[in-house]
Amino acid sequence: MEKKSRNIQAKSLLQTIAVPLIVWIIMEIIARTGAGTGVITNSADIKTFFRNLVSTIAFALAISTNLNCGRMDLSLGSQMYAGTIFGGNLALTMGWGGIGMLLCSMVIGGLCGLVTGILFVNMRILPMVLGLGMTLIFECICFMINNQQGVTVYGKPGIETLSNVNFIIIVALLLILVATYLFQYSRFGYRYRAIQGSQKLAADSGINIYTNCILCYLIGGILVACAGVFITAFNGSLSPVLGMSSNSYVFSNMFPMALGAWIGSFCHNRQVGVLMGSVSVNLLTLTLSKLGLGMSTQNVVVYSLFLLFTIYSANKNLFAYRRARAARAALAAKTRAERRMA
Repeated sequence: MEKKSRNIQAKSLLQTIAVPLIVWIIMEIIARTGAGTGVITNSADIKTFFRNLVSTIAFALAISTNLNCGRMDLSLGSQMYAGTIFGGNLALTMGWGGIGMLLCSMVIGGLCGLVTGILFVNMRILPMVLGLGMTLIFECICFMINNQQGVTVYGKPGIETLSNVNFIIIVALLLILVATYLFQYSRFGYRYRAIQGSQKLAADSGINIYTNCILCYLIGGILVACAGVFITAFNGSLSPVLGMSSNSYVFSNMFPMALGAWIGSFCHNRQVGVLMGSVSVNLLTLTLSKLGLGMSTQNVVVYSLFLLFTIYSANKNLFAYRRARAARAALAAKTRAERRMA
């Protein structure tokens, strides 16, 4: 029995790491064939990969936090802008450096998520409708402050910490570890999974589903603000946007979130799955940039693959269902023939 359990664990581990490993092999072949170079060949590639990875992990976890309970929060992109711009400018004014900017932005982002969650619980508006409304509000607020300049970190003292690869890896690991504890082992996680199964049964068993919902919005705001800080450090600045343009960050991180949920089903850990999904998608985007493709072309490729993956996920049980139906039909025909013979 113990040997069987170890075999199952080993199989789950292999399945979990197989996807990013296969993606890396394929991307390495494509990059060497099309560009004459590997996917990651120098320190700049390593820094770019990990910078994008930590923001992707944070955003994918934030999206899945509410989406797993049937709530699609479209205001996450604007919460990222609000948390990063407000928190970043406050930290720069106080001279708190990169770590201070990260912590301050996460606090402001959490407050934005908290406000959105409280409004959702009390107003009972559809999550997507509320998300669109909050997106417009947060975007306008961000556009009004700091003379519409957003936040600029280029050349600011102490910000170089956010570009340190070791610091980025530590933050990424902390995100995975804390998220794993929260959603797998904490009291909040137990209630969260109960609500995933059935909100009515969870409420009947004494779980406060509204408090859990607000906490989900709070966690989502904290995570996207963390992502926004590293995006700002990578670009040197973050300028406010209008017209729900902030939603582009939500949709661009749907692929690693969905891929991570699929990979996470192998090891029964969605957070580790999100890590593997983020690694896979970032290897893909890094390869496309190595090939010299423009951003619009890269988006076409990535979203097309996302569409194909969605089609596969929706129909992966179709062939098994058809075989089972054909087997039932054959059995019924055999039974009828036997009865006629009798």
